[in-house]
Amino acid sequence: MDVYKVASELKTKNQAFVIAFVVKSIGSSPGKAGFKMLIKSDGTSIGTIGGGAIEAEVVREAKNCLTIGENKLQEYFLSNKSSNVKEDVKIIPMSCNGGITIYYEVHGKQPTVYVFGGGHVGSSLLYFLKPLKFFTLLVDNRPEYLSKHKNPDASEYILNEYDEFTKKFEPPEDAYFVVVTHGHNYDEVILKNIYSKKRNFNYIGVIASKSKAASLVKSLKNEFGNKLDLSNFHSPVGLKIGGSTAEEIALGIAAEIQSIHYKKTISGNS
Repeated sequence: MDVYKVASELKTKNQAFVIAFVVKSIGSSPGKAGFKMLIKSDGTSIGTIGGGAIEAEVVREAKNCLTIGENKLQEYFLSNKSSNVKEDVKIIPMSCNGGITIYYEVHGKQPTVYVFGGGHVGSSLLYFLKPLKFFTLLVDNRPEYLSKHKNPDASEYILNEYDEFTKKFEPPEDAYFVVVTHGHNYDEVILKNIYSKKRNFNYIGVIASKSKAASLVKSLKNEFGNKLDLSNFHSPVGLKIGGSTAEEIALGIAAEIQSIHYKKTISGNS
């Protein structure tokens, strides 16, 4: 199976993986320059860098690289005999008596942004988020809004009723939610279903006037009690950077999500 084809499929599904490349080999090494192997987060792999003990070591190191989220260049000496090697060279017990250098290229899982509503603001938000480090899921109950023609910038499209989807879905802990639907009742249902998960999500933003935002807060507290933690609730949504068009509002939302992702405090945050 082709390593790059699998890599493309994993990226489409927002699944983390590492590609390990042999960049240099010396002497009697089972892997030669250009050999490559893809390692998934569960340790399963595709391709080869030569087999044997070095391959098991590469899987272990790849999983470690995924954990810390950093690429790495590592040199190995493949020998059953003790040898004077540089401190940063790892010795792998093999009978080859050769050397191999591996580059670990990390492709981590991106934080997920759920965008509820593919109208003007939602579409513009997807446009601004596309070049950033986010995996976007567009959720809408209108089929005509879930297409590459109407909304070309979403990573994934989900056609479902908002209540049904948000009751059943299990979003990751690092998820972001932006609610920009075409109905106030939808917004309230989505919010209640998200908060019913009782998890500390990064960000829950709702497009609303101040009075509508206050009404939503009141409804949430009536549902879950006055001690409900709303520190991740942002409504009216977006940084106040000026402007009232769909594109300007979406830019403010994208900026707010970006600032929270990088833990930046920005003056004017709603």
